[in-house]
Amino acid sequence: MEKFCLSYSTGKDSILALDRMIAAGYQCAGLVTSVSEDINRSWFHGIPLSLLEQAAESLQIPLVVVKNNPENYQERMVTSLRKMKESGIDYCVFGDIDIEENGQWDRNVCQKSGLKPLLPLWEESREEIVTEFVEKGYHAIIKTISKASRIPDRFLGQPLDQTFIDYLNAHNIDVCGENGEYHTFVVDGPLFKFPINYQTTGIFESEYSKSIIIEN
Repeated sequence: MEKFCLSYSTGKDSILALDRMIAAGYQCAGLVTSVSEDINRSWFHGIPLSLLEQAAESLQIPLVVVKNNPENYQERMVTSLRKMKESGIDYCVFGDIDIEENGQWDRNVCQKSGLKPLLPLWEESREEIVTEFVEKGYHAIIKTISKASRIPDRFLGQPLDQTFIDYLNAHNIDVCGENGEYHTFVVDGPLFKFPINYQTTGIFESEYSKSIIIEN
């Protein structure tokens, strides 16, 4: 069985990519997650390390933490992926859909580390991707919304469900949030042995977005 590591953001796209790879007969040997060395939370979604560990336990896949900062983000990621290559893994899987800049970044870090990039969602219909995620029985919460998207605050912390999808479609907002309109945290689903136990403790607001603060 061929092995791969997953670029794990905790969001819906990376989990759906994982689902598809496992269904195709591959084995995931590691969830590679960038964690800010300053606040000990995942880089883009702000998930605390304790919840990342809980998710890895539920998925029964080893967590590979890459402590990172803005100055050498790519360098540290490449170093981590090289170690995965040395352990006998040939592929790194990403959940990117169709933004060429993101796809090129994926291919670049894989080229530098000796891994082969696999993007199972690449250039597929965004509507079909989010529908597949929901229909397969995965549960995700809306973790972050960008202010530019004008998605109402009431959706923060709520499930990614048909109601949310219908709202996005009605307001001509990308249903997958591929441009950062929103981010998700997947807390349960077919690959999970148990649901992630988390608490919402408040809302963090930056210049560009609002995010719920979640803890273990």
